[in-house]
Amino acid sequence: MDIFTPLRVLRGNIGGILNLIFLIDKGRKQGDKRLFVDVTETRRLSQQQTGVPRVTLSVLSQLKAMPLPYSIVEVYARPHHEGFYTVDGGRPMKVAKGDVFFGLDLSKFLTQKNTHILDKIHALGVPVYFYVHDLIPITHPENCTKSVVRAFPRWLQAVSRYSGLIANSRSTRDEFASYLSSRRSRAYNERILIDYVYPGSAFNSLSFKGRTRAGHEGAVSFIAVGAMEKRKGYDQLLAAFSLLWDKGLEISLTIVGPSYGRGGAVEQSIRSSPFYGKKLFWYDSYIEDKELARLYEGSDAYISASYAEGFGLPVTEAAGYGLPLLLRDIPVFREVGGGGAFYFSSGTAEGLALSIEGWMSLYREGKAPLPCISHRSWRDCAEDLCRIMLPEAKEPVPCAKPKGSCDVSIIIVNYNTCRLLYDCLESIYKRTFGVTFEVLVSDNGSVDGSAEMVRADFPAVILLENKANLGFGAANNRALDRASGKYVFYLNSDTVLLNNAVKIFYDYWEGHPGEFLGALGCNLKWPDGRYCRSAGASRNGRFDSAAAFVKNQRELCFRSYKIAMRHYLFRKPLRLVEDMDPPVEKTVGPVGYVTGADLFLLNDERARFDEGFFMYYEEVDLEYALSGAGKLPCLIDGPEIVHLEGASSDRGKYEISDQADFSKLQMYLSAHRFFRKHSLISPVASFFARIYTALLWLNPIIVKDTGRYVRKLFKE
Repeated sequence: MDIFTPLRVLRGNIGGILNLIFLIDKGRKQGDKRLFVDVTETRRLSQQQTGVPRVTLSVLSQLKAMPLPYSIVEVYARPHHEGFYTVDGGRPMKVAKGDVFFGLDLSKFLTQKNTHILDKIHALGVPVYFYVHDLIPITHPENCTKSVVRAFPRWLQAVSRYSGLIANSRSTRDEFASYLSSRRSRAYNERILIDYVYPGSAFNSLSFKGRTRAGHEGAVSFIAVGAMEKRKGYDQLLAAFSLLWDKGLEISLTIVGPSYGRGGAVEQSIRSSPFYGKKLFWYDSYIEDKELARLYEGSDAYISASYAEGFGLPVTEAAGYGLPLLLRDIPVFREVGGGGAFYFSSGTAEGLALSIEGWMSLYREGKAPLPCISHRSWRDCAEDLCRIMLPEAKEPVPCAKPKGSCDVSIIIVNYNTCRLLYDCLESIYKRTFGVTFEVLVSDNGSVDGSAEMVRADFPAVILLENKANLGFGAANNRALDRASGKYVFYLNSDTVLLNNAVKIFYDYWEGHPGEFLGALGCNLKWPDGRYCRSAGASRNGRFDSAAAFVKNQRELCFRSYKIAMRHYLFRKPLRLVEDMDPPVEKTVGPVGYVTGADLFLLNDERARFDEGFFMYYEEVDLEYALSGAGKLPCLIDGPEIVHLEGASSDRGKYEISDQADFSKLQMYLSAHRFFRKHSLISPVASFFARIYTALLWLNPIIVKDTGRYVRKLFKE
């Protein structure tokens, strides 16, 4: 920092205000659309052609070469200036509706600084996507600087506000989805798309350079590519090779990767090794692709002892030259290498040395696995990115069968309930007969193997993979667009059919054609046989009236602060939540609404949910409209369904933190939306209800989990 830094900061702040004011390009011609690509870090690290900069430049060059209906504009952020500026000319970025912003680069600090710019363009309707490379600062913080470890979670929260995150592998995508769905680090935008696109490769040899499964009698040369980071496992790798060299094995190791530690322990051990320059070689700086290709061609095998990777681009590059792969057994390497690699898991040098000896025995006998990775170019990577980000390139949904092709379409929304979903589907196919039906599962970006389970165990199910947690209503609507049944049966994934319930619902509706049926449901049961809540008696939703809702929020607010005062002032421990369900009596006949756990109705436009509700009140809103048209929701006797209510939502542990439960937050948001949408609450009552809810969420004990929802509350 010098004496001019305050002046640069002041100038940057003034420029940021001007950039925000003139951000919208009002003079843009119609049809002139632009794809803005953030290249901040690549521009700063112009001499480092590896890792993130390499991916950025490769994808960017392909985007420019593709015949897209967008002009590609490179932009970057400045340390002391707010806003984004074009690389060509340094002018402030100006956007218009129809543009797309893509954070291809990894700018952890400057992205956070410019969230107000991104907020404005996203509110305008400009999709904002970010490419994410790994979760290493969170999963392996010992490999990163303290500033990066502190900044990375904040960067994730910043980019989770927008349209989507695109990871570089399925493993990375699952890590991000799990992280952003956890209670403490939940994504700001719960409906954010989290997808993955594999990187490409500049090496397209794939001729295997004459390598076959025939035996190899001479010296074996290994190559390892990657920067000198602790997570790369170079210390173990070097120790293992030293043991093998001491045994007299004719092997060599070439390491390609720069040093970040300026003379760290690994670098010193390389230079001090008696085998350095003889059997151990190190390229300690970035090299050109041609030189790297020459090294691949001159090697016999590729080895990586890395403990954590986002993708492992050198693995695919080495496979492109037919090099046998020796990889540590971590999920992303299993994903990339498949069955065409030799995996080891030992954490000691001795164990790794034994694994290398075992592989060499297979190699000399011609039995070592050869790579089976299909070649993927950077053009393929760019095309896949466009299919996700650009509206014109999105793949169309396959045409569904005509309506009425079967009797009932059973629709199940799933979000990380793999085991429960299996039981639900099994009960459907085991106990449903006498009626033609189809089953559609709308999966909201689950990362617990639900989609794989459905494909493997229930091939007849129509599976829709949404790549994002769209919410209950939106996910049901996606399946409704594909449903071909005369009736639609919305069923929760945490339910199990005990009898031929689908046939009973179908026969009842067909047997009462003249009645004003709007929706059907049954009396759901707990696993112990007790009846659970299956309907609401009031047309105003889960509360009898808006006045009851306001009273409920006021009482919750005051009680929460009473608990907080006892806890902070008198050191009273927080009480555990008593999970006692009140007894429910069996009901048959018209009701205010049927719960969405088992909702049977005609397959028409009136079966579509309002996607503004993320969780809760979707079915109340739908059936309120049906009741207004004279179509009554009813509970009937006969169907038997067990409901494990709340199995797919979080549960708080203590009485006050229970109010920070994600499902509770969403229920209150939806309640406010429902009462205001149907004018069931006066402006004054609505104002006080929001104030009480906001104060409840801002309680000092739970504010870390709930503060971000206050803004959403006043947007509803």
